[in-house]
Amino acid sequence: MKKSKQWLLLFFAIVFVGTAAFMAINYQIDDTGYFAVEHGDETVDANGYTRAAKSKYLKKNADSCNAVVLGGSKAGVLSTERLSEYTGKNYYNFYTAYGCFSDYLTYGKWLIETAGIEEITLHLSSIEVQMYDRSSVNDIYRVPAFVDGNLLDVALENLNYLCRNIETSVSYALEDKDEKANGMDSLITGERNYSYPYQLIEEDEQSYIKKYVLPRYKKNLQKLFGKAPSVPAIEKNIKALQELKAFCDKKGVTLKVVIGPTFLAEIYKFEGEDYYTYLKKLVEITDIWDFSGFTPENLNPYNFINEGHYKNVVADEMVDTMYGRGNRENFGILLTKDNIDDCLQNRRDAYEDLKKEYEETGTVQLQTKEDESYIS
Repeated sequence: MKKSKQWLLLFFAIVFVGTAAFMAINYQIDDTGYFAVEHGDETVDANGYTRAAKSKYLKKNADSCNAVVLGGSKAGVLSTERLSEYTGKNYYNFYTAYGCFSDYLTYGKWLIETAGIEEITLHLSSIEVQMYDRSSVNDIYRVPAFVDGNLLDVALENLNYLCRNIETSVSYALEDKDEKANGMDSLITGERNYSYPYQLIEEDEQSYIKKYVLPRYKKNLQKLFGKAPSVPAIEKNIKALQELKAFCDKKGVTLKVVIGPTFLAEIYKFEGEDYYTYLKKLVEITDIWDFSGFTPENLNPYNFINEGHYKNVVADEMVDTMYGRGNRENFGILLTKDNIDDCLQNRRDAYEDLKKEYEETGTVQLQTKEDESYIS
């Protein structure tokens, strides 16, 4: 009987030690970046659970900033330093991959209440019209329990990340350090790291543009000038912006909204009359800086890192334009209730001109690095 108890105690001791070791490995390797703040990391994997890492960082460092950029991955290159210079606020870039209005509303409210945020620059990518809430896409797109849960939710989420597949953690640990660094963003500023794409561009820009920016150009033009896209999230997005604007007004928070540049090959995802109606309704809520549409800059592949994301210098030009220091005519326009109808008609006309060119030639002639539309 005594030996049976000893063996039982030994069994539980082995299980306890094994489980502890298992959790310790997951905690230390932390392939999703869930424990980045606890580790004191200055960077976080852009493909990891950045929503959790950034939320924890701002809760811990609430005194370090009083303004944020909210948006999807495109917003990641908006310079916090540049925004701070213009506004006098201490900005943090709270971009999240695959951003959506559900996120913008949830995090906007939470940041105001938790970190004392006084100003929000909300960056829209237009493709938010496709899906209101992306939490079902993958675990790393969910709102972390740290933001919207109770103590039990937080404990269970921590346990979940401590008990992840050990094989995944070990594989992550064995990845090449240099390659891994290419995908690490700054946790201190929240900004996106494009050092690796810029390295490739420096080596052979023409090959880079062909491989990363233009691979689906012809196919996407067919879609742009074909059937109107599905935009099912429009009504929910409008309600979310109304709610966020009302909350900001109630709390005395400044809300600035901007739609970022969109390369011609991506515009097919939303362009159409439903989208134009959507813009009209958004402008009824607040004025919006718009850098999307059929401008020469959006027809120049050299302004983009890939089909869906623009370069840092483009982001800088956007910010300069928003604060009256831009050097480009008609690059961006402030949409208001007074000018929205004229702006939308101009956009329709530009679309029809490009469609005619496409039907006559089978393509749309893009701008080049030698054109004035190239932002350098």
